[in-house]
Amino acid sequence: MKNTATAGASFVRTAGLLCLVGAVIGAIGGIVTGFLPPAVSSDWYSYPYTPAGFIVAQFVFMSNHVLLFIGVLGLARSGAAGNGFLGRLGLWISLAGLAALTLCEVGAMTLAASPYPSPGTDFMDTSYGIASILIGVGLTLAGAAVAKSREWAGWRRFVTLICGVAVFIIVIPGILGPFLVARLALTVWMLMFAALGWALYSQAPVRRKGYHAGRWNADQRHADRPAEGEPRSGRH
Repeated sequence: MKNTATAGASFVRTAGLLCLVGAVIGAIGGIVTGFLPPAVSSDWYSYPYTPAGFIVAQFVFMSNHVLLFIGVLGLARSGAAGNGFLGRLGLWISLAGLAALTLCEVGAMTLAASPYPSPGTDFMDTSYGIASILIGVGLTLAGAAVAKSREWAGWRRFVTLICGVAVFIIVIPGILGPFLVARLALTVWMLMFAALGWALYSQAPVRRKGYHAGRWNADQRHADRPAEGEPRSGRH
């Protein structure tokens, strides 16, 4: 049982670190895309990149989404959302949204040389919107469950909820605005995911199913206490 808990905690920490790295990649990508001197006119779907540069950028963003997906898997494994139905549902919806967003990046690569707008790019815009809404709804539900469970304390308790709500108050309004504003909105969102990644990386050991964090800690203290008659370690 101890080995299982240790393996679970190791996965959560690794997932948190990968989420943090992925979020930083996404934030840098947003800044670069927003401030890069345009290589093509804005009526190209690849704007501001050349079609070849656009494909490279989409591959980077696809990698970013995969790392965020792993981060949400770590969140699910951490038990921070508790055992409630809505928390589990939110995590599944979040994962579905991130998977869909990853596929959107793949689809966008096939339109690198397309004019904008066009029927194909309109479909992609709709797909991006649906994927983003799924992530927002899922993280909002999961985040509310994390806040309610109190498995995490301080700012960590609310960071998942903030990532979800931000889709509706920062990301979507930003995307509907000017190009630079949209990139900056996505960059801010990625920084929120970076905070989520750090929360996972630095969180307490994963709890066993059916255990409250306080019960887990109490059991650990009991397990660490030397048996009667056994000498205590340390200086005397």
